[in-house]
Amino acid sequence: MRIRSAAGFVLLLALMAPAFATEARAQSFLGEWTATAETPAGGVSETLTVVKTEKGYAISAKLVGADEGTPTAGPGTDIVLESDRFSYKRSVPTPDGPVVLTYTGVVSGDTFKGTADLAGFAVPYTGVRVKR
Repeated sequence: MRIRSAAGFVLLLALMAPAFATEARAQSFLGEWTATAETPAGGVSETLTVVKTEKGYAISAKLVGADEGTPTAGPGTDIVLESDRFSYKRSVPTPDGPVVLTYTGVVSGDTFKGTADLAGFAVPYTGVRVKR
């Protein structure tokens, strides 16, 4: 009977392990990053902050070295963190209405690589974790 109980407990742990592993790995994108989108006009960099909240995740950013009055994208929406992959959207206000940017990528240690997409035009999007 004890062996059967122990085997049941081990089976339960084995079935629950992927749920815990996914949560831990999803956190690889958490933290502060220096992120750069390589546009045809040159690199656009920002300090990106990714945090876990009660309702999921939140992403905010601040442009680095931008001229005063430069339009900035709002906070992240539709945030998905799965394993080392991420995706999210942000909107930039324009006179013609908001323009949606879609970001996707993969984290590898203290760097990430991906794309930033604006209306079907994709550019390389990379980041380096800010060490404190």
